[in-house]
Amino acid sequence: MKKKRSLILGVAIVVVLTALALVAYHLIFKADVSLAMVVLAVFGFLLFIVFVAEESFQDENNRTIASNINKSITSALAISNSGLLVYDDNNRIVWMSELFRERHLDHQGEKLTAWLPELRDLLQGSVDVSVVVINDEKFEVSRQGDDRIILFKDITEIYDMKKSVVDGAYVLGLVSYDNYDESMENEDDISYVNSNIKLPVIDYFKKFHITYKTLRNNRLFLIMNEKQFNLMHEDRFSILNTVRREAKKGEIDVTLSMAFARGSNDLNELDEMAQSLIELASSRGGDQVVVRKVGEEAVFFGGSSEAREKQSKIKVRTMTNTIRNLISRSSNVIIAGHLEMDADCIGAALCMSVFAKTIGKEACIVTKSGGVEPMIADVMKKYASILESRHDFVSENEALNRLDDNTLVILVDHHQAITSNAPAVLRNASRIAVIDHHRRAADLDIRPVLFYLEAAASSTTEMTVELLPYLKKRYDILSEEANIMYLGIMIDTNRFVKRTGSRTFDVAKALRQMGADPVVCNELAQEPYDLVIKRSKIIDSGSVYRDNIVIAAVEDETIPRSIASQAADAILNIKGIDAAYVVVNTKDDTIITARSNGKINVQVIMELMKGGGHMSAAGLQRKDTTVQELKKELIGVLDDYYSKEKIEDESNIAE
Repeated sequence: MKKKRSLILGVAIVVVLTALALVAYHLIFKADVSLAMVVLAVFGFLLFIVFVAEESFQDENNRTIASNINKSITSALAISNSGLLVYDDNNRIVWMSELFRERHLDHQGEKLTAWLPELRDLLQGSVDVSVVVINDEKFEVSRQGDDRIILFKDITEIYDMKKSVVDGAYVLGLVSYDNYDESMENEDDISYVNSNIKLPVIDYFKKFHITYKTLRNNRLFLIMNEKQFNLMHEDRFSILNTVRREAKKGEIDVTLSMAFARGSNDLNELDEMAQSLIELASSRGGDQVVVRKVGEEAVFFGGSSEAREKQSKIKVRTMTNTIRNLISRSSNVIIAGHLEMDADCIGAALCMSVFAKTIGKEACIVTKSGGVEPMIADVMKKYASILESRHDFVSENEALNRLDDNTLVILVDHHQAITSNAPAVLRNASRIAVIDHHRRAADLDIRPVLFYLEAAASSTTEMTVELLPYLKKRYDILSEEANIMYLGIMIDTNRFVKRTGSRTFDVAKALRQMGADPVVCNELAQEPYDLVIKRSKIIDSGSVYRDNIVIAAVEDETIPRSIASQAADAILNIKGIDAAYVVVNTKDDTIITARSNGKINVQVIMELMKGGGHMSAAGLQRKDTTVQELKKELIGVLDDYYSKEKIEDESNIAE
């Protein structure tokens, strides 16, 4: 087409030049050129007619092509159930394709964001694709480059089909009645549990049409789909409250734990996951729901009851035999504590050092790395001559030099490498054993060959001292060591007020018989005047949150962890206060120490901030942050937490 136009233009130029030449010839030679001019004029006129006809033909052809293209686009949009929308600078709709008129969605002239406010992010470029629901129809909406054109694609059929597949995916669950065997002391208790606890649980699952099967007296197996699970999730697993309420009425210590595994078509994988999750719930004290989707982290609900003490001595004896066998088959033992070791951590480490030496194995304790709290550091300095003659205290590097493939590394009072005072040892160790009284984290960054965790125990020292009588060998604990162990239990229980059971006092009695002196321990727990001032400053900095919670923060000085904990305990003695959060800088990082009287689950809050602990005693530590930043984050988490549920029913809030 361009060639034709060029040819016509070339001929026109020749005609014009010829006419000019004839005029010049006439003027110069006075010759008659009228005939030639007439012929040239006729030729030019004909050329003009041809040019106009060509342009007219081209315009018609273009209109035909445009019409065909428009029909093709319209047809393509109709076939693909799609529509186009054009808007102006003010986000006002200026044109809508046929799809919208067919579906009675003619909003031309209106603001797009007024009609569909969920498209704001798309218009701002924050997202490339959005899904909107209009009159029960689902549309995938995308923006076409920088042009003010939006494509709507009807994906209702695909969306509903996908949702049907997702809703129909299998979810496996396990239900466990916590403390069931220990609580069934007589026929009346059994009858009460069957009528007032088990029957409501069965009715609850029937309400959601969930298939269940009784595995044994204290356990159920559940099978359901995602839709049924989501309905139960929306209900916030209210059956936990029902069981807790009925158990309280009947003065029975039975609670409910549930585990749900999702996100896989492999039923064996889901079954194994559900088994591990119910064990996780049990190790964290029960009275909670644990949910995990394949490839994602576990999510916790509930956990508002303190772990119950289990009176079984069989487990302690079995654990003693297991630990003894592990140590006997080891070349040596390395005992590691957590960062800033406290009295409980030191006491448990000394006890396991005695345990290992009693069966003839060399043992060392990592204390020269990661820090020791000032109070217990002073006690160890006071007893240095005795302790150093009986125990081998080393740094992490020294421990690494003693590590071989057959070394057993024992973690006391913690179970994560991230909080350990010997992380390099754990990374290189082939065999790790854990003895701890904190609720278990969902994901471990170590792989222990033994995991001995009792969330109901008052302290790790309590757990380790319980092992000694089952050694079947004569063990030797000096009064100085017994004092440190007693001190560890005394401080962790706030002088035998918090989280104590009959076993706690049994261990305290045993330590007294080994030479521990409560009066001496009380003196050892005393602090210098400057630490008392620091504790008072923390208490003075507190402010009340939601009437029954105190948040205290001090940022202009370094404060030992033990002082932060003591300040939190002191705040709990204030009338009407159920929980205390203390935010301070320590020597190495910024921490939150959280305490409660049992009415509020501080562990839930700390785990939301990637910390951990117990229902009534928890905390976290952070590097590269400030006290004010951490306090602001804490308040944000608390605001979000309490906005989800009524305060009096906080047990159903996701951890």
